[in-house]
Amino acid sequence: MSIIRRHWIAMIVLCLFVGLGALYSIATPIFEASDELNHYPFVQTLAQGNGLPVQRPDEATLWDQEGSQPPLYYGLAAIVTAWIDTSDMPQLLDLNPHAERGVPLAPDNKNMVIHDRGEQFPWHGTALAVHLIRVFSLLLAAGTVLCTYLLALELFPNRPVIALTAMAVNAFLPMFLFISASVNNDTLVVLLSSVTLLFLVRMLRRGASPVTLLALGVVIGLACLSKLSALGLIPLAGLALVLRYFSRQWPPTLRTMPDGQDSDGGKQSLWPAVWRWARDYMLVLLPVIVVAGWWYWRNWQLYGDPTGLNAMLEIAGRRAVTPGWRQLLGEFQGFRINFWGLFGGVNILMRPTWIYPLLDLLTVAAVIGLVVWAWRVWRPQRFDQWPALTLIAAWIAIVFVALIRWTSSTMASQGRLIFPAISGICLFLALGWLGWLSPRRQQYAALGVGGLMLALALAAPFAAIRPAYARPADLIAASVPADAHRFDVDYGGDARLLAFEVDKERVQPGDEVTITLYWQALRPITDTYSVYVQVFGWQQDLGQHDSYPAGGAYPTDLWAPGQIIRDRHQITIAPDAKGPGPAWISAGLYRFDTMERPEAVDSAGQPVVFPVLAKLALDVPTMTWQPTYPLDANLDNHVKLIGFDAEQNVHPGQEWPVTLYWQSMGPLDKNYTVFVHLVDATGATIAQADGPPLQEFYPTSAWASGEILNDTHTVALPDDIAPGQYRLFVGLYDPVSGYRLPVLDEAGNMQDNQVFVTGVDVTSVP
Repeated sequence: MSIIRRHWIAMIVLCLFVGLGALYSIATPIFEASDELNHYPFVQTLAQGNGLPVQRPDEATLWDQEGSQPPLYYGLAAIVTAWIDTSDMPQLLDLNPHAERGVPLAPDNKNMVIHDRGEQFPWHGTALAVHLIRVFSLLLAAGTVLCTYLLALELFPNRPVIALTAMAVNAFLPMFLFISASVNNDTLVVLLSSVTLLFLVRMLRRGASPVTLLALGVVIGLACLSKLSALGLIPLAGLALVLRYFSRQWPPTLRTMPDGQDSDGGKQSLWPAVWRWARDYMLVLLPVIVVAGWWYWRNWQLYGDPTGLNAMLEIAGRRAVTPGWRQLLGEFQGFRINFWGLFGGVNILMRPTWIYPLLDLLTVAAVIGLVVWAWRVWRPQRFDQWPALTLIAAWIAIVFVALIRWTSSTMASQGRLIFPAISGICLFLALGWLGWLSPRRQQYAALGVGGLMLALALAAPFAAIRPAYARPADLIAASVPADAHRFDVDYGGDARLLAFEVDKERVQPGDEVTITLYWQALRPITDTYSVYVQVFGWQQDLGQHDSYPAGGAYPTDLWAPGQIIRDRHQITIAPDAKGPGPAWISAGLYRFDTMERPEAVDSAGQPVVFPVLAKLALDVPTMTWQPTYPLDANLDNHVKLIGFDAEQNVHPGQEWPVTLYWQSMGPLDKNYTVFVHLVDATGATIAQADGPPLQEFYPTSAWASGEILNDTHTVALPDDIAPGQYRLFVGLYDPVSGYRLPVLDEAGNMQDNQVFVTGVDVTSVP
């Protein structure tokens, strides 16, 4: 009880951490925490008695690259859950093929897994196992928070406000809470790393018996059996012993006399200190080898690499090119965001996003404050903690350098990966914020920092995590809105696209357009269809969104017959979109596994080969065309033919492209057809290519005034065409009546009903 009375604030912080961790666990659906969908299958295979996995790059497994991880965490989690029947995991681990993993700015598809009622409370089967392991992880993380407090208290026993601030930052860091409430081996290696750091700092201050050194080796061995990042603890222990035996801040092993002689008058030797260092270091290393050596030997035998990293990289995927410092600095933005809070599959930001710049400012303030504090206390005879702080800084540097090495091999620029050094990081942040202030101001600053972090920790589950996985509140529609555009196309007899809405009529490159589809299930659907919504222009894709309905939250096999589903899709128009013509919207269903589309039929039962919903006016800069051969032909004050591109020497059997450059002079009320005729000296048409402009994509009734289009028609020359001189005529006509637009002169008088373009020489095939 006396301990609780002395540390009651720390106990409150610890309880708040556990409570917040439980909140994060409940807010995050199973398998949605970072890599949880790979970590848990590793646990399950051990719980089922299958032994450690053997990694083969050509073999697909549920644990993926996580099967290369050291096994301690997974073995302990397997013991916790071995009694649970988890045969339902294949049903719960239903992957979302459209998940936007690692894309935090994506508007939807945050969920990596499809969720249904099988994982709701009261939990059973796999859901129960996952939540139990999350509790196990949370308890491990609580140990880390406690270590952070004890570490700071060890160094600053008379300034508990620094220890409490470091503890609060650790406990209320949103990303640390998120990882702590998940199935993830980080929780164990972070705890063991923090325990090791606390061990080493106490050893520097108080010394260590052989039993203590052996215990330290056991802890480091367990850490190395938890994650490879713990290997840095081995040289850290050696550094701690160097600082212990060679630092002048503690009662030295060797005490040098002013004249460089020892107390006996002889020259001092370093060998006794070196011997003691080697002896104590061996006491640390031996348990490490005994505890963890077998696993690294196994890797050597299986993969020819004691760490198993080669096999892991083959599965995780190597970078095609090793990044330079400039690229790594560019990835630092994602690194720092991930350190503070980037949830789900690295795709859910904290809200509002201005929190990140605020935290950046606080970090800069902490660094400046740390420098100011260090400058003030830089008197070794008055401050004896420099070796311990040096050791902590060295551990942070080791973890950071190891992460740079790892992320140089594969994409892994995530701030959470430096959490093995979280105790030291939080201590330095607290020192930077408080160390240089007066005691009264320290209390105010501690309350401010702690309150801010607590507010962030409380807000994240409600403002960021839970909403990302919630189905839209208006998902189920009572009826189709009256102003929606009816469509009524059935897909495979399973679903009907009743209607749609588009929030814009005109778009520009880079614009976002939202298309809302209204679906109705015609019967129970066994297939899980994907929805595609495509915006396309003339010979260009302008944007596409593929998803399970409701942004991945409500796949078709969950639909109830007769239910009307409101399904929104947000598409960004390509920044390089260009004319001519409008943009068109197409939508439909397909099976992701086979890419097959169900047959679409309209309300009359007629097949719909390419379902086109609507047209968007595409506002793009006017294209500047440079015809090879300029012309100036006025077709009834509606259209000008301003030039053409075409070879003037052709041969029999040739596919001869003729490109015409049209300029609209004003609105046209009809959709005219282009004719391209090659005629002989008698006026007989020898070859022709009639068809709508731009292959029906952009009818003349849609042309904007002043718009210029290049329109290519291919003339197939007969194999038996006689060599000689021919003439090329083009024009426009009404396909219903056959009426041709007249060609006018400058005075507006009709000259002809066709434009003479050029003479053409037909020669024999060379």
